[in-house]
Amino acid sequence: MVSLVGRADSKKLDALNAASEVVETTRGPVEFARHGDAPYVLIFHGTPQGHHASFVGEPLEAEGLGTITPSRPGYLRTPLETGRTFTDQADAAAALLDSLGVDRVAAYGISGGGPSSIEFAARHPVRVACLMLEVAISQRFAPDVSPLIMALARSSVAFRIQARLLRWYPRFAVSQMMKVESTHEPGEISRITQDVIGDPEKMDILRQLSDGPPFGMLRAGFDNDLKQFASIEQLPLDRVSCPTLVVHGTHDGDVPFAHAEHSAAGIRDAELYTVENGWHLLRLSDGAGAYLRAELDFLKQHLLA
Repeated sequence: MVSLVGRADSKKLDALNAASEVVETTRGPVEFARHGDAPYVLIFHGTPQGHHASFVGEPLEAEGLGTITPSRPGYLRTPLETGRTFTDQADAAAALLDSLGVDRVAAYGISGGGPSSIEFAARHPVRVACLMLEVAISQRFAPDVSPLIMALARSSVAFRIQARLLRWYPRFAVSQMMKVESTHEPGEISRITQDVIGDPEKMDILRQLSDGPPFGMLRAGFDNDLKQFASIEQLPLDRVSCPTLVVHGTHDGDVPFAHAEHSAAGIRDAELYTVENGWHLLRLSDGAGAYLRAELDFLKQHLLA
């Protein structure tokens, strides 16, 4: 394991492994982090992350909900063979719940976790109390990026540089991130950057995002996600029968707002919550408190019913 990530990262990897478990399911090995007790929210993390993204569930846990965050196949200790396609990933999530003796959950799909959460809700309806999609991909996604940008996106060195910039030059790091993750004009980027770096809670979220595992442990999942996103023809939105909340920012520069409109239109009786001026990192956006409250109210209404 250490040979894949380098000796300098071994302590970080040890800490990650200590925070998770691996179980052998009927679909193959699945790594997961679990916090709190039932009722559970099953978190389908974004791209490229893993169970370490379970920190997004902290506001839910503070309200008495438990969270289960599997590392999707190809990420960390869940092998890609457990489920390359989104249908297979959905079935692997159901198999994980079987292994844990958990009957029913709320499904929470974030960004690149959107397709597998939609498949999970469609394929295993009796297990899903409700579905929440946050800045989630819901249709074909194949960004037109240069080979250089793609090489940087797949580079462990680039991730380390980003983490160091955030530590040493936070204003520059946040503003550069916003240029990629939002569609805001320069004046708004400057204003929001100042808001973020002046808010200790928002900076802590950014540090948790940047202080992830060695990218070598995420690369297989990242590459597979991009391949699967580009091959989406039609996700089974019309077969999702549970209450659904779609949350998205109007200025998302990563997953366009059109994905939210598509899922809200395709899922029967879905509610669309629009975060005005929100960008891809909604927790750092204007109106973060209001949308979090809406998500919590939605989960409590349907998961605790």
